[in-house]
Amino acid sequence: MAHSQPNSFQRVYPRKELFQGAARASAIWSSFASVALCLLLFDFYLITDLLDARGRLFLSEQQAVELALLTAGAVDVSERKNNPVTITPPRRFDDSGLLPSVWRSRHKAWGPALAAAYRNVDWLQQNGRALILLILAAAGLGFVRSLLLSRAGMHSTRAGLDVVTRLRRTLHRQTLRLGPGDLEDTEYTHVLSLFSKEMERVRNGISLWVHRLGRNPLELVLLLVLSVSIHWLVALQCLIPLIFCWYLVQRQVQRCDLARKLAQSRANSEMRLLSEGFRKPRIVRGYGMEAFEHEQFQKHLDRFRDNVLAGQQAGRWSLRTGRMLVAACGAIVLFLLGSKVLQTPDDLSLAGVGLLVVTFACMHRPLQELWQLHSVRDDASVGADRIYRYLDQIPDVSQAVGAKFLQPLSKTLNFEAVTYSLPHKKLLDGLDLKLTAGESVAIVSIDPLESRALMYMLPRFIEPQSGRILIDGEDIAWVTLESLRAETIYVGGADPFFTGSVLQNISCGNSDFLFQDVTEAAKKTHAHNFILRLQQGYETVLGEHGEQLDAGQAFRLGLARAVSRNPALMIIDEPDDALDADAKSLLDDAYNRITRDRTVLFLPTRLSTLRRADRIVVIHRGRVEAIGPYSHLVKESPLYRHWEYVRFNEFRHELEPEPVK
Repeated sequence: MAHSQPNSFQRVYPRKELFQGAARASAIWSSFASVALCLLLFDFYLITDLLDARGRLFLSEQQAVELALLTAGAVDVSERKNNPVTITPPRRFDDSGLLPSVWRSRHKAWGPALAAAYRNVDWLQQNGRALILLILAAAGLGFVRSLLLSRAGMHSTRAGLDVVTRLRRTLHRQTLRLGPGDLEDTEYTHVLSLFSKEMERVRNGISLWVHRLGRNPLELVLLLVLSVSIHWLVALQCLIPLIFCWYLVQRQVQRCDLARKLAQSRANSEMRLLSEGFRKPRIVRGYGMEAFEHEQFQKHLDRFRDNVLAGQQAGRWSLRTGRMLVAACGAIVLFLLGSKVLQTPDDLSLAGVGLLVVTFACMHRPLQELWQLHSVRDDASVGADRIYRYLDQIPDVSQAVGAKFLQPLSKTLNFEAVTYSLPHKKLLDGLDLKLTAGESVAIVSIDPLESRALMYMLPRFIEPQSGRILIDGEDIAWVTLESLRAETIYVGGADPFFTGSVLQNISCGNSDFLFQDVTEAAKKTHAHNFILRLQQGYETVLGEHGEQLDAGQAFRLGLARAVSRNPALMIIDEPDDALDADAKSLLDDAYNRITRDRTVLFLPTRLSTLRRADRIVVIHRGRVEAIGPYSHLVKESPLYRHWEYVRFNEFRHELEPEPVK
């Protein structure tokens, strides 16, 4: 079942999760970081104003009285009457620290707080000390903001990781449900891509989504409030053209990207047509088409050149347009700010102008990230959509309601009119086959997928699309999967060993198996001796960060794993890798041991296995074409002789084409 991309993202990360857990923590830390940014900008405003005014302030006598009352801290009227303050107001102030800023900010929202700080902090009342204190405050605020952003980023990353961890667990469970039926071994690459590439795409998208939504909206609001608090009229007059210009630039960039991609697509199309010219020299020279071919080639070459130039021209036009818009908008903003400073310098100082400009500049990044948020969501949705398409697949094999327990095979194994097809070809077409318990049977086919599909049906890795399989007259579709797979073990020649100890690989981590049971199984398959030669014996760790086994050792280890379960029916898919003489000898003796009192079906890759089998079944075009012992088929079945010759003749490798280097 396919999902649209937005629904896939909402499914993988519902909106309610933005207000829970790691996402909520990220938003909280981001809020503190936004507050720290505003305080940092205000600190730079005070530094700029201090450097501009240099602590000098010229006031009239009435203004000086007002300033003295402001800095004296007498805020209670009744207290002033009871304790009158005698003030001799000066008209000129020098080296007064932040006093000019306190005076100019008296009507601002932050005016009372700044005046209180000036009253209570002596260092703010002298130029040098005030500068040192403000610089230290800026450094501290910058450091605190970086820490807060780091914490916010950590929590947003955790939010993405939490989602992807849940998805990876679900993907692993789904792979265990669907994976056994992968006849062509193609699903591994697909699942690995989902597990790594697509999961990382989803994780990155969610982390960015959480981080940007938790940080940027509040930061924009705080920056807007800061700019308005400086001078609301000038701020609004500047913001309108700035936002309009920013929007036009973004739209222009989008149109440019679209035009560039279209031109690139056309150029790629022409390049494919040009490359075809290098594949036709025999036809061109054979039919005397040189003039026509040169004309066609030149035409496509000119088109390719024009498309490449069109893409570059679109980029240059967008860049020029953007620069013109930014220049025009910058001129308007500077004119508005300059006019206000010239008209009413006491109402908007140069430091205030600087703070406005920096505040406007700081708004660009959150606006840009919010504008790009839809592309972040779309990219994550692509990965989520692919993942959910796989997760929503329904396994072909499931346990029937009321399934019965299956007894071990003791009489016959029947395939009745079994049919199975892949999307691109039919493998089995009404196949009928009856085998007797206790036999060793080799199953061969010109198309290896036909015999493998038949064997995959016994442990119900795949299901017949029609027909049925009977074990002692019991349809395996109506028995429990646990009992069926306990008595029907498939040993693959290319089966990997797990990352873990040898003991864990044979027992599959099942503590019910005694060490003695494991060693007995290893001895039957001649794995015991090479295991003891390993550095730590049965406790030796295998896998990427441990010991590596050769093909023969890994195969005998897989046989030991199967033998330890003592199944009534064993399917052995031999490895394609060439084995040395010692490995072949050990494997032949292992077969002698494990085929006693057990039904064994071989998918053989060795001639000795065919000769030792009680019977060989030859499947061709989905049906049984021949059956009998080796000596009989070699004489009576041309199809078998053809299969054996193709598989085992000494010239087969010489007939294969050399790989292109």
